[in-house]
Amino acid sequence: MILKTLLVSKANYWPHSLKSSQTKPLQPEHRARRITQDKKWRTLATDRDEFPDDDIDSNQPVDINALAARLAAEAARLQSEANRIIQSSGDEDDQTNPLDDAFSFSTSSGNDPNGLPTPSSSSKNQEDDDDDFVSPFGLETKAQEADVLSEVGDGGFSASEFELLSELGQISVQQVEAPADDSPFPSTTGQRTARAAVIAYTASYFSGMPFQDPVITLMKEYLPGARAVACNELQILKHLCGMPEIDAKWRAASSALSSRPPVVELLGYFLAGPSERAVLADPSIRMSPSADTIWIVQKWEGMAPLTMYPSTQQISGFGLGRLFGGNSAAQRDRTKMLKAITAGALNAVGYVHDRGVIHGAIGSGSLLISTFNDSDWLRVVVKIDNFGFARRIIVPRFLRGSGGGSGTRSSLYPAPIPIPLEADDSPLSLGQKADRRQLAVVLFECILGALSNSGPSDFTSAESVQRILGEVFEWDFDRYRQYVEDEEEWEAVVALLSADDDAGWQLLRQLVIGNIGASSLLAESIFCEI
Repeated sequence: MILKTLLVSKANYWPHSLKSSQTKPLQPEHRARRITQDKKWRTLATDRDEFPDDDIDSNQPVDINALAARLAAEAARLQSEANRIIQSSGDEDDQTNPLDDAFSFSTSSGNDPNGLPTPSSSSKNQEDDDDDFVSPFGLETKAQEADVLSEVGDGGFSASEFELLSELGQISVQQVEAPADDSPFPSTTGQRTARAAVIAYTASYFSGMPFQDPVITLMKEYLPGARAVACNELQILKHLCGMPEIDAKWRAASSALSSRPPVVELLGYFLAGPSERAVLADPSIRMSPSADTIWIVQKWEGMAPLTMYPSTQQISGFGLGRLFGGNSAAQRDRTKMLKAITAGALNAVGYVHDRGVIHGAIGSGSLLISTFNDSDWLRVVVKIDNFGFARRIIVPRFLRGSGGGSGTRSSLYPAPIPIPLEADDSPLSLGQKADRRQLAVVLFECILGALSNSGPSDFTSAESVQRILGEVFEWDFDRYRQYVEDEEEWEAVVALLSADDDAGWQLLRQLVIGNIGASSLLAESIFCEI
């Protein structure tokens, strides 16, 4: 399962639910069901062919005992039929929205070798449906969803406090249908289908308090089929960075960019009707019995997906430097920027992993950077986002270490007793290995695209790296390295990765193998020393 950020042309959208605080969510319509039920009962009352009323001659004497027996039999038949109809109607009432069931998982169904949850029986029955795609955890009833939101706490926002400014893009869920195997890493083969799940916007937040000007926030609208993804992201973000109290939300939203935590911070959430853009992306929303969608509000810091960096024209330096004889300095800035991005990505992934979380969907759209300007390599900030398919695995207390005791936040999450990662087959270890391997793919995509002589192309994309490294070479790193070194187009890539005794190659090799944690690689790798 992969989350990707797809950038689309910007447009202004103002959902009806954000126009007025008095707009109430639509209620389920019962009229059609009631009419149908009335028809059933009318049919039941008239359909009595077995004991017709007109076979009794009113002029003839009537056997009271026989008539009573016939009436008793008729009553028994009617009661049986009524029970059948009521049972049928009850089954209809118990049915949930199929869009919600598309994300349903059984919490007791166990884990696969990756430590990822396996689909429940209801999801398996729908696996042939093109609209069905899996989720990180189970929300099989509305009660469970309510429990999750109760655990997260009051979101502290209402729709009337926001005005949508522009659409940033969509996050699609991609499902890969492939035969199960014993590999703990994502499959590179099989049929892939994608479906929009989240729409991201910038929005102005009006706190309504004096001396608090409107502040721009990042807002994500989760389509009805992605409600489980929204609840999961709320839980993970609350665990990783907390959520400010109601009276502190404006201050948190307006604070300056900070490198800590390396996670796009959660401000809160609210429930409101879908936007017009959401209805266009998923017309089935109109038929959903629940009109509310989940809107998550996060801190907006002007960051953009890493996927945009290689193709962004520099305002100075790399590229333009060739025209003025300054290409050597520009090349130096670009290599330093790539090293800084690598260090920032390792720091972000390490922060998540050190807190017992598996991201599950690392991609170039999940890593955000604060600037595309190579000359700002010393100040670039890298953060990680999109935790809809993440999992938090709690390590039993008797398996934890004594903790750092440093007084830092990381000391609140003591590391497990050291176990060689190559021998650790726990769900947490296997899931984080898969994260590190996907991070290697993302870094290859970034470096190849940024240093290719002709710029980014289909050959430098994550899909190409995944296919060549994972499918063709079956994750044989040496063969993929030779493949890169044989391409004249990537001579600058080879020069960067081969410097300092192959420091770059060794770092990427360890990420592909996955047996060393991201935080340890950041601390030990010479490649990350700028």
